Amino acid sequence: MNILSLLSAVMLSGEGTEAAEPGFFERIWNSLCVWFIDERGWVKMVIAVAVILIGLLIMKIILAVTRKIVRRGKLKGIAGDFLVTILKVILIFIYLITILHVLGIDTSSFVALFTVGTLAISLAIQSVISNFASGIILVTNHPFQEGDFVEIAGVSGTVIKITLFATKIKTPDNKIISVPNSSVSGGNIINYSAEEKRRVDLIFPVAYGSDIDKVKLTIESVLDEHELVLHDEGYTVRLGEQAESSLNFVCRCWTKNENYWTVTFDLNERMTKKFAEVGIEIPYNKLDVNLISKKEEK
Repeated sequence: MNILSLLSAVMLSGEGTEAAEPGFFERIWNSLCVWFIDERGWVKMVIAVAVILIGLLIMKIILAVTRKIVRRGKLKGIAGDFLVTILKVILIFIYLITILHVLGIDTSSFVALFTVGTLAISLAIQSVISNFASGIILVTNHPFQEGDFVEIAGVSGTVIKITLFATKIKTPDNKIISVPNSSVSGGNIINYSAEEKRRVDLIFPVAYGSDIDKVKLTIESVLDEHELVLHDEGYTVRLGEQAESSLNFVCRCWTKNENYWTVTFDLNERMTKKFAEVGIEIPYNKLDVNLISKKEEK
């Protein structure tokens, strides 16, 4: 007989009597004495106390060992904390079920209820679970880190925080955008900060009739003078296209990631000034209007 059945029997035997009558408390006391001594209830209590104390000790040891493994391994930060939290919830559930079983309480209904509840919750929050699972993939695979400049889900900016449900990005115009992790992991991820160097690709159009060699030497001279261009990496200056109204020269050079935009804007400005200085014409749309007099028509 367990504690719940014992109390139920006492309550049923006491029906039809007042709770304040002495016989009611006497029956409770006698039933407890029978359970505690004759049915060796004290043994169950000792075992329950031992299970409670030993269970707490075992949980602390397992969690402490897990935290050490997480700190020494690759799962750091959010992924490590999440793993420890999930393990803690599982251990607490097993711990409580074990205590109830030792006390003689049927735990099959609790397990079934927990399973049904978990299934119902998972169906109700599918999108949350999707973002959650995607967050685990992101923090374990490390396609980018906080501080990286990335382009994800149509958003470009600097990653300021990676959570288990969304990734926060700060755009160049100082807006904070939270992108769901399911959108991040389900699309292309462009990480501009993954490498130390980045190539600058520019196109400089000049007018037809310009000296090709002169244009190339002019562009190369501007590249040679720029202090942030990585000259040891070399650069490419070639005629890339004969467009409708211009000759388009391709200019490719290398710089450090943090200097990309500075070099891009500087080269555009310096190249425009240099072309004007050496007499290289930059084409633009022109409209020629011819006036024909009536005499000429006759």
